[in-house]
Amino acid sequence: MRVIVLTKPFGAVEPARLAGSLAEAGADGADLVIRAGQTVSPDKPGGITAVAKELERAGLSLDVVTTDLLGEDDGETAGRVLAACGDAGVPMMRVGFYRYDPALGYGQRLERARRGLATLARSAEHHGVRLALQLHHGTIHPSGALALRLVEGLDEVRFYADPGNQAKEGSEDWRLHLDLIGERVACVGVKNATWTQGADGWTCDWQPFADGGIIRWAEILRSLRERGYTGPLSLHVHYPAADPLTALRRDLRYLRGML
Repeated sequence: MRVIVLTKPFGAVEPARLAGSLAEAGADGADLVIRAGQTVSPDKPGGITAVAKELERAGLSLDVVTTDLLGEDDGETAGRVLAACGDAGVPMMRVGFYRYDPALGYGQRLERARRGLATLARSAEHHGVRLALQLHHGTIHPSGALALRLVEGLDEVRFYADPGNQAKEGSEDWRLHLDLIGERVACVGVKNATWTQGADGWTCDWQPFADGGIIRWAEILRSLRERGYTGPLSLHVHYPAADPLTALRRDLRYLRGML
């Protein structure tokens, strides 16, 4: 399994500097976040090619582009981003989060999300890019079962599994999770969390991967190996870090040790 890095903590650094930092940390590639305040923003998707070239010069690859695209009122932005991914040879784009809205209700939210995802899937196929739906808390796709329901009829869509996000939402037996979506898992987000008690009660908060946490990563990695998973592991530094590169280097070294 290759280890790539979600670029979110580095902000809007130049492509060459981003590639150099990831190479210095010991990553195999990047999971590039396309967002305002990042190296590449949705309104200037041509930057994806620049990042891909700098990563290649550093001996790394651009495995995933992570976006907030939903296919709902995205206009021409989605098409431009997917075209840029295709031109740069990026194999997979993660779509945004279809948030659960109790005022709207699950049924209506599901119907709208399916329309949006189908729109993105058609454009992705045209540009030779595969879509991935991330399992995420606060959405209508926090679990394997609910994610499968959302993508019914869209067999080309893959899943971006994320045990950390599932810990925020609740819990799901990892073996059941892989039984449900294992063959369609194309990326696995890697981070850890812990429960902390504050004035407002207990909360699940991110913490350095190297410090351990409530997610049983040794068991998860073993399960992935046993099932023949060969896709990337995307390491996330979601906790506050004064020096993202130092934090990344420490977490990455710990993950390499587990592998």
